[in-house]
Amino acid sequence: MDRRQEYEALLRELEETPPALEYTVQRAVARRRRRRWGRRLGIPAASLAGVFTAFVVLVNTSMPFAMACSGVPGLRELMAAVALSPSLKAAVEHDYAQYIGQSQTDNGITLRLEYLILDQGQISFFMEAEGPYTCYHLEPRLHDAAGEEWKGCTISNPVLDGGTLTQAVTVHVVEESFQIPEEIRMECRVNAHTEGGEERRGTALVSFTVPVDTQSLNDCRSLPVGDWVEVDGQRLRFGLDSYPTHGRLTVEEHPDNTARLAGMDFYLEDETGRRYEDNPAGSVGAIGSRRMCDTTYFSDPAHLTLCITRLEWLDQGRESVTVDLETGAVEGMLPEGVELYTHRISDRIAEIAVLAEQEESDYYGLLGTDYWREPGEERSIRRYSYRWKQSLWSGTPDETAIPDGWFAQLLTLEDYPWSTVELGLRFTQRHTLEEPMEVTLR
Repeated sequence: MDRRQEYEALLRELEETPPALEYTVQRAVARRRRRRWGRRLGIPAASLAGVFTAFVVLVNTSMPFAMACSGVPGLRELMAAVALSPSLKAAVEHDYAQYIGQSQTDNGITLRLEYLILDQGQISFFMEAEGPYTCYHLEPRLHDAAGEEWKGCTISNPVLDGGTLTQAVTVHVVEESFQIPEEIRMECRVNAHTEGGEERRGTALVSFTVPVDTQSLNDCRSLPVGDWVEVDGQRLRFGLDSYPTHGRLTVEEHPDNTARLAGMDFYLEDETGRRYEDNPAGSVGAIGSRRMCDTTYFSDPAHLTLCITRLEWLDQGRESVTVDLETGAVEGMLPEGVELYTHRISDRIAEIAVLAEQEESDYYGLLGTDYWREPGEERSIRRYSYRWKQSLWSGTPDETAIPDGWFAQLLTLEDYPWSTVELGLRFTQRHTLEEPMEVTLR
């Protein structure tokens, strides 16, 4: 029996979830408070692998969980990789995973494309890297059979730990007119990381040609946009598209609103009390007016309620502030409770730190990634990160301590010799609701 026959046979065993696995994943997820990936565009790609690492540890240390996974040994790695994503897990259980089993080697690095899971809105390529390095940063490009590069979608650049199937190259379809071709050509540059943290760019270059089963691409359950409702003093209305691999909550804003919705934490709840969380692990959080969430496709609930727990607004006329990089003086209004500091590394490199209190031991985006030297010259900050419990710029006149219970978002302006910069704000108001606001979707 070859690997494809083994894969098909084992998929048939997944028609009923092994009893030991049925509730273990849910309990693990409940114990581990999910990171809100969609709000943290500044997180280095390497940290995304941590979402799945916790599950791999659980498989190796929890006897009941390991015994449950042993019931499907051929798919054990794939089940581990999707365990913290209820949507992808359900997609695998309902035969939406396609076995690829291709392998390419270049410059001592082997990249294996094992599985893909897709619907019309999202494709996840599950890959494994092997070689003499600690981890591998992938930069994929996708083309159709005619050699045209894909447009109308975003593609993730994951970091793979060597020898484990823990991360996916994920494609999120942005434009509704985009059509997934029947054959995908992937060219993938591999940047290797040494044990000392050095990144060796362009260490390997591999390519795959992947046939795609497109029979399921029309699968989607939709709830149309409903009536206007008042939310935190503004008017919104909602709809929902549930694909096999993910859900997309549509949020429409009334043209008379005085503030734009910059962020929203929510979950969906059906008539049984089952919850479908927002911002699934590995998602982009939001695409335009649509916000990612766990799918209701397979459960198809009779009643569904949207429960809003936190809101971020960007007031009209307060979308940005101007910062003096020499003094740290701010022209405009920062959000309440946010402090800003600056530091010059050289004549052409400056760093900006914004500090705020953590919420429930969590952190979140404070500034956007857009900046301007002059009107019309919009650029994007490429280097940003988060810091805790340490001092910034130690040993310099700008040394700044991060207080206990606070965090810092650190942004770097490269090739920027000017003394002032206009920075886009992530939000101007941030409200955590004492009780979830409920909106009936069905």
